[in-house]
Amino acid sequence: MRPLSDFLFGWTLLLLAATSCGSRPERQKQDDRESTLYLLYEPRYAQRFALLSDERGPVLRVFDPWQGADSTVFDYRLAADTAVEPGPGEIRWPLRSVVCLSSSHVAFLDAVGAVGTVRGVSGRDFITHPAVRNETVREVGYDTHLDYETIVALQPDALFLYGLSGEHPAAEKLRQLGVPVIYISDYLEQDPLGRAEWIVPFGLLTGRIEQAVERFMAVEESYRTIGESVALAAPERPKVMLNAPYKEVWYLPGDRSYIVRLLNDAGAEYLGQGEDSDASRPTSAEQVLRLLAQADFWLNPGTARSLAQLRADNRRFATLPVVRQGRVYNNDARTTPAGGSDFWESGAVRPDVVLADLVRILHPELLPDHTLYYFRLLE
Repeated sequence: MRPLSDFLFGWTLLLLAATSCGSRPERQKQDDRESTLYLLYEPRYAQRFALLSDERGPVLRVFDPWQGADSTVFDYRLAADTAVEPGPGEIRWPLRSVVCLSSSHVAFLDAVGAVGTVRGVSGRDFITHPAVRNETVREVGYDTHLDYETIVALQPDALFLYGLSGEHPAAEKLRQLGVPVIYISDYLEQDPLGRAEWIVPFGLLTGRIEQAVERFMAVEESYRTIGESVALAAPERPKVMLNAPYKEVWYLPGDRSYIVRLLNDAGAEYLGQGEDSDASRPTSAEQVLRLLAQADFWLNPGTARSLAQLRADNRRFATLPVVRQGRVYNNDARTTPAGGSDFWESGAVRPDVVLADLVRILHPELLPDHTLYYFRLLE
């Protein structure tokens, strides 16, 4: 395992600069960025963030935080908590209270021991973490239906949000209400370790950077060890199909997508390959059914909770060898009563456990003692 110093170069300088205050975080093009900022932490896998500093203090930089963003950059300057009040546009640091609009934000905070900072969430019934599923954490709504009154009353140091095809529809109003917002674009990282590396900026924001880097290093080491064992010992690559149709259209992930990267590292052959993209593409159910007839395993078949449900959804599924032989697994082993999945929550932080699940399914002889955590066999 690499020494911690490889990840934390410049961190002493950051601590020395921590009493400085910054300027208003702003959206800007890359060629307009300040040239005086220097790297504090260089991500090894993630493409969407950097940790920086200058004479005024630390900065979290987030790149292209939604699909189709064109060299869009947000800089978030952190004002040390020694200040009486943060200046205009600054974010109090370390964060003491936050609102999360995604369940993965909760998981990252939990990974650095800061889940206690969560005061409000979007979709509380869909979050699996027990510390959030109680009345002390407020429900704040979603998308264009946010409960602004509740959010303002919580007085969070920051609200974590994300963009889909553009700015979050509530971002500007939240800023006008004086709520500091921070874009988190972990879900756009297609490298499983890149997604997990967002542990580090959450460590910076909560004043737990060393704990965050150590946690990420452990996940990285575990993931790489499992992947290397597959590369060395897996005798063959089983054929795998993903997902299930929605209104007769099957959305197949591109070859550079998150889940396909996991399958490749787990020693699988993805039957839907052929699109050099990280985006999903619509495919006719007829075409995918022809591919499914070749599958050794079928993973993530939509909302199906059993083989009987699969057969009921589509009578043609019953004739597939992969269904008749019972080699269908879904990633819903850990869900809330409302249907929230921990696969998309803590799974973002623990790709090594996801990878171990996949290897246990595809190459059980390589991890005979591993118990499935996110996946389960449909019966």
